[in-house]
Amino acid sequence: MGDHPVPSATAPQRSKGKVRVHRPWRRGVFRCRLYPLVVSRQRDRGGKGFPWTASAGTAISPVALRAQVERPLEPLVDLRAFRDLSYVPVKGIYVPAEDAGDPEALAEMIAIADQTEINAFVIDVKDDYGKITYGADVPLAKDLGLVDVQISDIDGLIATLREHNITPIARVIAFRDDALATARPDLAVQSVKGGVWEDNKDVAYTNPFNHEVWEYQVQLAEDAARHGFREIQFDYVRFPSDGPTAEARYPGAYTTKTDAIAGFLAYAREHLEKMGVWVSADVFGLTTTVKKDQGIGQQFERVSQNVDIICPMVYPSHYDAGIYGIDSPMTDPYDLVTHALKDATPRLVGTGAMLRPWLQDFTMGGVQYGVEEVKAQIKAAEEQGYDEWLLWDPSLNYTTGALRSQSG
Repeated sequence: MGDHPVPSATAPQRSKGKVRVHRPWRRGVFRCRLYPLVVSRQRDRGGKGFPWTASAGTAISPVALRAQVERPLEPLVDLRAFRDLSYVPVKGIYVPAEDAGDPEALAEMIAIADQTEINAFVIDVKDDYGKITYGADVPLAKDLGLVDVQISDIDGLIATLREHNITPIARVIAFRDDALATARPDLAVQSVKGGVWEDNKDVAYTNPFNHEVWEYQVQLAEDAARHGFREIQFDYVRFPSDGPTAEARYPGAYTTKTDAIAGFLAYAREHLEKMGVWVSADVFGLTTTVKKDQGIGQQFERVSQNVDIICPMVYPSHYDAGIYGIDSPMTDPYDLVTHALKDATPRLVGTGAMLRPWLQDFTMGGVQYGVEEVKAQIKAAEEQGYDEWLLWDPSLNYTTGALRSQSG
């Protein structure tokens, strides 16, 4: 299994612009020192959907923190109530930051949403190499030069999406972070041979056990929420899976990988849900079937207990021949998605999370994906009871013929 296929390094560069938006409330800043403590994540557990109605059950993640942070003060209202009451099932597409920041490319994507059932864009706010894609107010990123502005008009972008009834979802690449790991090697996964560990693409990761890394991710997510993103979606929220993983060393490791990932998500949601945004996490497709964490910390139930939405990447191209008794998953997308999501359904019970799968709208391994293949995946997901899904194609050649029109 793997992650989202990434765009080509030769993708064209895009242009940018900027506006300011009036905020309807005043914000101040307070400073606090967090001493070692245990954060008990408790939530009502129920089945699919918002709001949660059951009254029993807790998801407890130990989180020991020592950090000094500044946080903007938010309105003294329960924004979670507004969030849940306003929820609209998502049918979305991925839009890279450089395209979201390019008026021409953005207009093409908005046209798809205006004409079809697409109603959400997943947009990078921190990319696959750790660069923040807009002028975020995150002190560590500014101090270390980790901002690479691809969306110079972030408030204007959000306003435009709002005009077209498109839900903006902020994609935050969590621990695959070559930029931060290079600038701060003390925050990186280390190699037993010395120095910073790198995967088979020479990309470094930050240490999921390190709480300064946690805080960095959350500060960026909070900033994105203040700019109007309605959901924060953490990707690469895991330990490394490719390359010489046996040589990876994690300074300060204090628990299991499963607990570390669950603990980070619990910590993130503790801060983000009070801001009125949803928290989601992308996970390997095989997590719906495999009971353990595959050595990367992604165990299906534990992740589900600590997010609002879990997003397994059930791309047929990412499964081996023979899985679920399917000889060629790439040529049988309907059966592949059906089996993967059928395994997920009973495992969601009692977690309170919803499931929204990532589906394949790209060609890989010599099998051309078009209208029939995309339709088959959507049909499989909906037949399993999931009326939400996301399409992935970093080249933005989305198969609009597979989508329903706005009129149904």
